[in-house]
Amino acid sequence: MRKAFITSILLLVSVLCSAAAADFTVKVSSSTVEIGQRFQITFTINAQGGNFQAPSFENFRILSGPNQSQSMQVINGAVTKNTSISYVLMAEEAGTFTIGAAQINSNGKTRKTETVKIKVVGQNANSANAQRNKTQQRKTEAEQLKSYVFVRATVDKTEAYIGEKVTVTYKLYSRLNLNGLDLESPTSFTGFWTQDIQTLYGRDIRKVREQYKGQVYDVVELQQTLLYPQRSGDLTIDALSILAKVQIQRQPKNRIEQIWGAYDNKEVIAKSNPIKLKVKVLPTIGKPASFSGAVGTFTMKMSVNKDSLAANESVNVKIEINGNGNLPLINAPDLNFPTDFEVYDPETKNNFKNSYNGSTGKKSFNYLVIPRHSGEFNMKPFEFTYFDVSSKNYKTLTAKPIRLIVRKGEEEENVVFSGRRKESIEVLGTDIRYLHLNNLTLLRAGDAFYGSKLFYLILSVTALLGVLMVLLAKRNKAILSDQAGRRKSKANKLAKKRLAKAKKHLDESGKVAFYEEISTALFGYFADKFNLEVAELSQEKIISLLDSNGHAIEVQLSVKSILEETEMARFAPDSSINPAILFEKAVELIQNVES
Repeated sequence: MRKAFITSILLLVSVLCSAAAADFTVKVSSSTVEIGQRFQITFTINAQGGNFQAPSFENFRILSGPNQSQSMQVINGAVTKNTSISYVLMAEEAGTFTIGAAQINSNGKTRKTETVKIKVVGQNANSANAQRNKTQQRKTEAEQLKSYVFVRATVDKTEAYIGEKVTVTYKLYSRLNLNGLDLESPTSFTGFWTQDIQTLYGRDIRKVREQYKGQVYDVVELQQTLLYPQRSGDLTIDALSILAKVQIQRQPKNRIEQIWGAYDNKEVIAKSNPIKLKVKVLPTIGKPASFSGAVGTFTMKMSVNKDSLAANESVNVKIEINGNGNLPLINAPDLNFPTDFEVYDPETKNNFKNSYNGSTGKKSFNYLVIPRHSGEFNMKPFEFTYFDVSSKNYKTLTAKPIRLIVRKGEEEENVVFSGRRKESIEVLGTDIRYLHLNNLTLLRAGDAFYGSKLFYLILSVTALLGVLMVLLAKRNKAILSDQAGRRKSKANKLAKKRLAKAKKHLDESGKVAFYEEISTALFGYFADKFNLEVAELSQEKIISLLDSNGHAIEVQLSVKSILEETEMARFAPDSSINPAILFEKAVELIQNVES
């Protein structure tokens, strides 16, 4: 009995240890691919993790990612939670390449995956033709079976403001037996910041029964994604293309098939329809200066961990923002601290969940502050402004003012404040000064300024200046009336200024600000060039205008490439896009359009 009890205890300990162990693994869909063939790499951890760092993916092109998904399983009371981050890659040259290790912080330790070797072979003419024929066959069969197998995309709204949450859901409907599913064409969501709630990868296929247009289907939810529009205009929510493996019943050919049934296995490509989304500009009327892009419903609190301390001691100033909205896009505010406070970059903590209804929870910013001198300091109340979609109004939250009493510290530096420079004071011995008699110029009696040569000279010059001012006024009025001409003439100059600002961010390693300035520069340039508002422009609109104005196809493709790379780099900071090359391409693009 005692031996059985000890065995049970050891078994329980081993189970707990194995449950506590964090595994960080990597998996590829194929280790041998052709040039131009897509494949997926997935990094999975079975514990809480943060600060994920992807490998460089050199020698491969990133088509999609990072795409995050989570899954949870309960087996015999044990809960296992897996988080997967995946990328869709494409090989561009033959050879054997190594994808380096990814790393993540979990339970206070830095964990790394194994490296992965990918063999890239050249395209074979026969296999390429076979692949094309197979793809065409899949599309043909999908057309024939579209009433039996299809993908449907739905959104919770068709109009939204910039920064407002939009949820898109992709579902596969089937009246046939499903044997497997695979992603045929990933979504890119150009113009949106995205967060996947769930994807096809990293989980088992789960079917539910659903009635649609009078028919009952097996329904698989393929993907659900939160979209936050980043610019106004008509944006397109991409279609999702799925390779579905199905079974189709046919006439039996022998007795065995008559008993057990006869089926043919088919592969069909099912694709949803793209969805148009109208994105509205946030109102400019009543927009406070403290608004920085938050959209949703929020509360805000500002606090300190102590209100009395000695000089050269640290104090934590914390700002918490709670609510529902575009929490992932809210950045750390720039607080106005007293000039002799040493302030470190804030620590950002995310404690929110992403669901169909958006991002809900809390985001906090913790500032480490060190007062260097004693005294009593009053921090200005912090204002946080957000746009409330339900009321269509801006709302401003004001934190309570913070008062810090800083005592003199042992190592406080002596600061000498110099007052204003004292003026020298002349003490006079007498109250009346002597008259100066040297270098005097006297006028004769009867001399007058009116009617003199100097008088007529000044009068002539004044009349001439009046005529010049009238001519200049007419010229300026003509220039101001030609708004389109002014914008076109200044388009190149303004674009160069914006690109110079982007270059400054690049030199200072501010990559996020760099990509934002590149995007702003290009959209502003084409808005000035074509005399449109920025809100009226989209990537498709720009390409259409270039085409109608006779610009070469190379220029149009360059615009498409730069804008897509900018969007990817802004919303996937770990992408392999080279910012220096992107900057040179933007400069060359504007030069080509101008020439």
